[in-house]
Amino acid sequence: MFITITLSCSEKELGNEAILNCKSVPCTYELRWIAVKLVDQSENPVALDRMKVTRVADGKDLTKTYHSDEWNTFTRLGSYPVTGDNDHGDIPKFKHTKLRFQGYIGNREVVKGDYVVTFDCCHIALVSGERELVVSR
Repeated sequence: MFITITLSCSEKELGNEAILNCKSVPCTYELRWIAVKLVDQSENPVALDRMKVTRVADGKDLTKTYHSDEWNTFTRLGSYPVTGDNDHGDIPKFKHTKLRFQGYIGNREVVKGDYVVTFDCCHIALVSGERELVVSR
C-alpha cells in the first residue's frame, strides 16, 4: 500500500514576505507604459503644448522631461505617457496609487484624467482610468 501526500502552500500560508520581496519572481525585460490617447470631437489626435502628471496623495510632480523627437511623436499621435515601469521609485508595489494627468494648450488646461495604478513585482498595471479622452477646445 502506498500513501501519497501532496503539500501545497498558499500565499496566506507562506505569508506575504515571499511575494513582497519579489526575489523568486521571474520578470520579463520588456518596459511597460500606461498612456492616454487624446482626440478631439472628430477623433483627430490632439497636440498638447505640455502635460503634467501628479501623484494625488501628496501632490508630487511626476512629470518627465522628454526629448523633442519623443514629444513630436506624442503630439503627432495624440498619445501621452502617464506612467511606466521606470516610475517604480515613485509608485509603491502592491498598493493602488492615484495619478492625475493634465494636458495644456497654451496656458489653458484642456484635459484632465485620473488614473489608479499599481506595481506587481515586475510591471506597472492600470487599475482604473480612461485610456482615451476627448478634448473639447
